[in-house]
Amino acid sequence: MANAQKYTRAACGHLAAHYERRKDEKGEYVKFGNQDIDPQKTHLNYNLAPRRGVEQIDFIRQRTTEARTLKRDDVNVMCSWVVTLPEYRHHNQNLHVSPDKEQVERLFFERTYRFLCDRYGEQNVISAYVHKDEKTPHMHFAFVPVTEDKKRGGEKVSAKEVITKNDLKTFHTDLERHLDSFRDWHFEVVNEATKDGNKEIAELKKQTAHEEVLKAQQEATQARQRALQEQESIKPLVEQKNA
Repeated sequence: MANAQKYTRAACGHLAAHYERRKDEKGEYVKFGNQDIDPQKTHLNYNLAPRRGVEQIDFIRQRTTEARTLKRDDVNVMCSWVVTLPEYRHHNQNLHVSPDKEQVERLFFERTYRFLCDRYGEQNVISAYVHKDEKTPHMHFAFVPVTEDKKRGGEKVSAKEVITKNDLKTFHTDLERHLDSFRDWHFEVVNEATKDGNKEIAELKKQTAHEEVLKAQQEATQARQRALQEQESIKPLVEQKNA
């Protein structure tokens, strides 16, 4: 439902272009991964972040100048939460309400944006584009990971201190609690996929690989069982022929 990633300066330009739906030299939208973009719906996209008056990359440069940032290529200067619209229903299940789909979706993303701003600071937000031109509506909440520098005073950029294991573990529960506080629509943020917290991509791949191994083992066992059954079924015919 929601996934967090950390990025170095080298990745920021391409991602910013994808967020704002910039086109490449061929006139095609810049993609990140294998997104299927419907250009007929791109005009429905919107950005919830404040208008900074500068490009996203310039804002990253500005914020990393204001806050102490290590001068290394491997430093993560941008974090992003991709939050996908989940299933939803009205809090009062006895109240039969026909939801205005567009209105409820907008409420979800606006309230989620406010939750994220409270968690990471709106002054650090690079952009918060809601994409409605892909398969499922989702928001890219991109921000500079700024935190207090307890040793030297002031601020510093530190993705590992902002996006911690505890942050990942509590994110979905905290978000659902925030959304439920409005007492109108209940969004299924916590489900079987998210109840254990957000997982890093590597962990998800590891889990998927393990599941694929188990599936292959199960299929091999079933194949052996079918072979044995076939042997048993033709055994009387072989005995009769040899008699």
